[in-house]
Amino acid sequence: MIIFIQDDFSGLFKIIQSLHGINVQDILVVGLTILFGVIYHAGSFRDLLWNQYHKRVKDNIKEELLRPFMNEFDDNQQSIIKSGNKLMNIFYSFIDNDRSLSEKANRVRFNGLIWTSSVDATIIAAFGSFIFLIRFIVNKDGYAICMCIILVVLSLFCWYLVELTTRKHIALSNEQLEAIIQLHRSDLGEKIRVLI
Repeated sequence: MIIFIQDDFSGLFKIIQSLHGINVQDILVVGLTILFGVIYHAGSFRDLLWNQYHKRVKDNIKEELLRPFMNEFDDNQQSIIKSGNKLMNIFYSFIDNDRSLSEKANRVRFNGLIWTSSVDATIIAAFGSFIFLIRFIVNKDGYAICMCIILVVLSLFCWYLVELTTRKHIALSNEQLEAIIQLHRSDLGEKIRVLI
């Protein structure tokens, strides 16, 4: 790619010269970081922590969508309606097709960015603290134990942020749900009744 943006060979030679300062250790660190990121993503490690919080949000949405129509369905029917993503699909169809709800969705997305980043930071900091703990056990290194403690504190702080952003996500989705129930109650009822 670099070759195609150069006007002449002198620019290319300057780029090649700037790469001379990179050593094998730098390349190894970048390579391991990329490898760690691929393994983290492919292994769905985020889900280990995030699923329980995401379930709280989804369960709240399902409960609130169904609440105005609860007396129309017995417990078994309610269970069927709440199973899977049927109610979530109804929720998202309202969000996607109502401009005022789409505007609120931007706030939800921003909170979701903080939410998932906090989950990632919690897991990565916890993993890092474990690595530094092993390093301390092997080397009795003062730096390693300090980094271990710092990363444990960071992980706990980020875990607390996960809880806060989960609560915020529920509050933001409740604003959307309130608008859906107020503005689209009959359409919502029809879509829910079809699920049985």
